[in-house]
Amino acid sequence: MNIIPSRQLSRLVSAVVVTGLAALMATNVNATESDWFVTDGAKIRLISLPSSDGKTIDAGLQIHLEKGWKTYWRAPGASGLPPQLDFSQSSNIAAAKLDYPAPMTFGADDNLTAGYDFPVTFPISIDPLFRDRPVNLKVAGIVGICADVCIPVQFSLSLLEEGRGQSTRDVAAALYQARANLIGQQRPDFQVVAAKVSNRILQIDATVPPGTQQSTALVEGPTSWYLTPARATSINGTSARYEVSLKDIPADAVPENTEIKVTLVSDGSGVEAVLTPTRN
Repeated sequence: MNIIPSRQLSRLVSAVVVTGLAALMATNVNATESDWFVTDGAKIRLISLPSSDGKTIDAGLQIHLEKGWKTYWRAPGASGLPPQLDFSQSSNIAAAKLDYPAPMTFGADDNLTAGYDFPVTFPISIDPLFRDRPVNLKVAGIVGICADVCIPVQFSLSLLEEGRGQSTRDVAAALYQARANLIGQQRPDFQVVAAKVSNRILQIDATVPPGTQQSTALVEGPTSWYLTPARATSINGTSARYEVSLKDIPADAVPENTEIKVTLVSDGSGVEAVLTPTRN
């Protein structure tokens, strides 16, 4: 699988986003789902419904992948393109927050990529400016869709949520499942125990749930860092160890003085923690 490096994609995306904003769809969909945007290997749409608290709106970016195709997580690794969405042309929105279900990893161990090879919905939490008025959600976005070759796909979608509680069963089910699969906070049986740096390797020791068969550590640092996910080098009972290469961080970086986010994914569920590694 040929994957465009993140650095190269970032330069390409900067130019494409500007074009995407000018090409936003002018027609709103007066329902809880937009029309599908269809591209090679995938189709993409917006879905929404009022949340149970009556104050916010649960929306989602739904990507239906064909068999053999993939898309990316927020920090895919040294290769790949994370979703990039712009909500600035929306109306009656005070804030919009995109979340990510726990990803899987694919590829060779020395070039793992974090993402999804199955249909996925990214939850979007929307705070309206005025709760008694419709929300006009407009999104200009770019996602990476790949089979043998990965390319950035530019799209524009629009949806009108009137807050009347209308929803189809598949929309409600997709949003519920997406939120159920979100990455959570650490807990006693699933957490980072230690993170140490030695010879451009980040060694992570963790506690994982009993019976864990496969586990991966996904590390995010400053935007100039490109870190490849790492599968556990060993799992003994509830103890797991990972070794994340730091070869693609800047030469002058001092990882033991840098705050990082570590996401552990074990058998499809994930937790995350923010910490500063120590020197081994």
